[in-house]
Amino acid sequence: MRPMRGSRFIATLVCVLAGIAAVGGAAESPALRTVVVNEVELNPDGFDRNAEWVELLNVGTAAIDLAGWSVSCNYPADRAAVISGQSLVLRPGERYVFHYVGLCLRNDANTVIRLLDAAGARIDETPALRDVLDDKKTWQRIPDGGDPLLPLWLFRDGTMNAPNA
Repeated sequence: MRPMRGSRFIATLVCVLAGIAAVGGAAESPALRTVVVNEVELNPDGFDRNAEWVELLNVGTAAIDLAGWSVSCNYPADRAAVISGQSLVLRPGERYVFHYVGLCLRNDANTVIRLLDAAGARIDETPALRDVLDDKKTWQRIPDGGDPLLPLWLFRDGTMNAPNA
């Protein structure tokens, strides 16, 4: 494993600290910490449209229906995309990959991804993320599913629909 250098180390440290600061500010919801944003592809290799995605992971002990839930981002303005208008049950330990269809995420700015339940309550959110490399690397919650007391996000080779390494 190579040691991190300069700006990469600082970017990782900023994401860790931002995640720590965000823990206390989450809205209360019955589903809080049962489904998390586990991995984010902001800037895939090649053309971005329809290729950017967010992986959700049910870290709880009960199945959760994602009908009416949405994923929002803070660019160009706070706007949300509905995950599914129909029943979409995520069992404990199961993942769901949501693809942003018809829109592109901001790669060169601090993008925050939020998971909202059907009532609009914030269930989870990422720290501010940025990806200008146009490659197969993604932002990943480490360990897989995360630690609610010490949220750690690392920029690594993508693991879509599989455990984060």
